[in-house]
Amino acid sequence: MKAVALFLVLGAAGWQTIDFNGLFTFRLPEGFQQLEETKPDDLRAEYHQGQTKLIVVWARTESGAYDKRRQDWMHDYRETTTRIRGLRANVRSYSQSKDSKRVYRAELNAGNWDKGEVQLYMRLETNDPAMLEVAEQIFTSINIPLPSPERFSKP
Repeated sequence: MKAVALFLVLGAAGWQTIDFNGLFTFRLPEGFQQLEETKPDDLRAEYHQGQTKLIVVWARTESGAYDKRRQDWMHDYRETTTRIRGLRANVRSYSQSKDSKRVYRAELNAGNWDKGEVQLYMRLETNDPAMLEVAEQIFTSINIPLPSPERFSKP
């Protein structure tokens, strides 16, 4: 019931489709604004809505290198593995105390995160824990086009 209510609230506000330099698309709730206009060769962008921001990075990650993924400062840690157009994707969410306030984060690393071969990274940062569910909806809206199949000519 909770997800349905969230969908109805967001559905009333609407969603916008973002084309990230022709590399992939994803959907954001209306109201998110891009910090700066993306140039054709930009591989990073930020979108803001109030105190919430979404970072999008193509071909690398901004997740720090850790000996272990869950650090002591990460509260309410949750990690799942899924697939986006055949790519393995790790999604994790957690909160941390920063300047006596709680900050909530959801991160997506699509590709082989363990080997540092990340094709797409997204991070949502917010002071509203309900936005973590919105982050999941954003992550599941990603559409990375499949490459054209190679054509072999017959001798």
